[in-house]
Amino acid sequence: MIAINIGPLALPVPPLLLLFSVVVGLIVASLVAKKQQSPVTDQLLTVLLVSLLFGRIVFVLRFIQSYGSFWQMLDIRDRGFDFSASILAAMIMLMLQIKRYPKQRKALLSGALSAVALFAVLITVVTAGRQQAQLPDIALSQLDGTSINLQQSKGRLTVVNLWATWCPPCRREMPVLAKAEQNNPDINFVLINQREPADTVTQFLTQMSLQFSQVLLDTTGQVPQQFGAFGLPVTLYFDQQGQLVDSHMGEVSDASLAAAINKLRSSSP
Repeated sequence: MIAINIGPLALPVPPLLLLFSVVVGLIVASLVAKKQQSPVTDQLLTVLLVSLLFGRIVFVLRFIQSYGSFWQMLDIRDRGFDFSASILAAMIMLMLQIKRYPKQRKALLSGALSAVALFAVLITVVTAGRQQAQLPDIALSQLDGTSINLQQSKGRLTVVNLWATWCPPCRREMPVLAKAEQNNPDINFVLINQREPADTVTQFLTQMSLQFSQVLLDTTGQVPQQFGAFGLPVTLYFDQQGQLVDSHMGEVSDASLAAAINKLRSSSP
């Protein structure tokens, strides 16, 4: 599952798991600190915020060429964070907090370890489910009316984007995907429009002056149902065996797409 539906909202799973883990960690820390009559919520939140900030800074520096402005660097909606940098920053901040507040050591460690352990377990479960997901055996129509099976993409690293012309984030990320396809000829890009006729899609691509090697029509919404991909846009990354390696719900940026493609390449033997 890539997203969870809450009424009309479709929320990506990993951030929700992180939020849930952090809340549990804060509760554990508060319970331990209560016995010592020494609150630790502020200290743990400081550790979290500093680690996320450092992870974002490192990510931006790694993909600095992908950002066109300072405001794009501040836009965290692409969820571009360097995980290793965030973990390192969290460890350093936690040690500094323990040194500064030695009486809260037990509570700080209990909260931090609880949050990390829970998130690790939950994300492992999600990742295990993702590893079982593959390019579905589904035939879709191209814009010229001919049919193509998604499993024909096996043998190549593949990026599948689920989109629609009425979706503002989809429209904004189209030029990003077109640029990425041009700059990464070794990657197979497949854009699957959701529930719209061919003439609507063709007109949109013409107006936007966009060209893609593969644009397919999913008139019944079969593909998102296969992956629990509620909401648009969704970008799926498949290795050469057709297994799902990564996914991103929401608008991709130049930087987040470049990072995902790097991860996809590293997954290839």
